[in-house]
Amino acid sequence: MGDAKRYPVVDGIPRFVDVQSYADDFGDQWNRFPKTQLDSFSGIGLSESRLNRCFRGHLSQVKGKLVLEAGSGAGRFTEVLLKHGAILHSFDLSRAVNANSANNSASNNLTLVQASITEIPFEPEAYDYVMCLGVLQHTPSPEESIRCLWEMVKPGGYLVIDHYLFKWRNILPPPIGGADKLYRWRLLKIPQDHRFEAVRRLVDFWFPVHWKYRDSKMIQRILRRMTPVHFYYPSLDLGTEEAFYQWALLDTHDGITDFYKHFRSARQIGDFLAEIGGKEIVSTHGGNGVEAFCQKPG
Repeated sequence: MGDAKRYPVVDGIPRFVDVQSYADDFGDQWNRFPKTQLDSFSGIGLSESRLNRCFRGHLSQVKGKLVLEAGSGAGRFTEVLLKHGAILHSFDLSRAVNANSANNSASNNLTLVQASITEIPFEPEAYDYVMCLGVLQHTPSPEESIRCLWEMVKPGGYLVIDHYLFKWRNILPPPIGGADKLYRWRLLKIPQDHRFEAVRRLVDFWFPVHWKYRDSKMIQRILRRMTPVHFYYPSLDLGTEEAFYQWALLDTHDGITDFYKHFRSARQIGDFLAEIGGKEIVSTHGGNGVEAFCQKPG
């Protein structure tokens, strides 16, 4: 007992991590945009649609099941899982847990902590579903992170993950790929506490150009080779110019301030899941790039 390590509880959330980490930009981001991507706020149902697709029809089966959510951000998927009745243990490496707590802590089915994906402070082999969306590509080693998640899946349970897709236009700069690689290289040289304002200035400069030519597919293709802005018109039904601006600012920051950015093919992800013992593996292109689902042998 004398060697037991103590961890602080801050704002009602147990904190199992150091004060600073490679995910600090994400923590800052989600506390600036705590509700933007929540279905209950946006009204477009994007998070639930993505979850339903990634769960391969199992989303309706999570009621009363123990689910682990790795990398919760502001809680866009937390909200949906709780709505479907999951008993949810959720964590994030960053201060995004503060935003998630503000959004979802009213639920008695939620246990929320700040922790690392490689040191998960919950019981191994205990979860019916372990889910990690929008996270693995931003960790130091996606394969190590998947192994750590796999340890949490109970025999007969399921792992649900996604990952950025490897293709040359995602890797190479213009004219083959987009301009975001060049902006990201420069922004990561700026001190972390100045990056958001740098991104805001970029979006404020380029977003009006995107908006002015929003109905021209040709000009939008050209702009993607020139600007880092994530512009979602007309693919998302966000309604107002201000809503499109907020999503552009959020996701542009998300896309050019991430410390790690890995890419994998659907085959690489599927092969690795087979290597660690997964069965009934499905690894396909979709959503964030690659979406994969498999079961741990019972």
